[in-house]
Amino acid sequence: MKFHLYECIIQRKGHTARAYVVAPTQDAAWLTVIDHEEALGLDHEDLTLTRIDHVIDDELRPGLDDLLASASVGFASFADRWIAHTAPVHQLNLYRTIDGKGGNVFAIAPNVDVAASVFTKELRIRRGEIRMLRISDGMADLPDDMICNLQRLLEFGPVGVALFDTDERRWFVI
Repeated sequence: MKFHLYECIIQRKGHTARAYVVAPTQDAAWLTVIDHEEALGLDHEDLTLTRIDHVIDDELRPGLDDLLASASVGFASFADRWIAHTAPVHQLNLYRTIDGKGGNVFAIAPNVDVAASVFTKELRIRRGEIRMLRISDGMADLPDDMICNLQRLLEFGPVGVALFDTDERRWFVI
């Protein structure tokens, strides 16, 4: 079955959320988003779905063909390549590990396995190199003043390394 990639724009009170859904039809994508909204008790004012896999720019194509050929129906995000979120209804999580200098490195991911992949790339761990990653809940002990826009990022991502900009008082994903 050939799947497609849909962009979903969700209007909420006070902000707009953007999600990407892999599905065989627009109706299936629509049901995926509605099921997600209901399962997490989220409210929205408006939803729009647009198929984008056939018009996406070349720099956003890495991994797209594999995603559309092998992923199950559900959410996805782009972090250097397209990554399928593994659960049909998910809340992304903030994970933390320590770099070689003892500093915190954060990642937003649907589960610890995807977080480990993000950390491996960020910490430049080469294939075959053995290194222990102690991955923990990134929200644990996070000061209240660092929560800011984090909940919006955890809603749909994107998946990737998360950095906190102390000047702008916000998180962003690279």
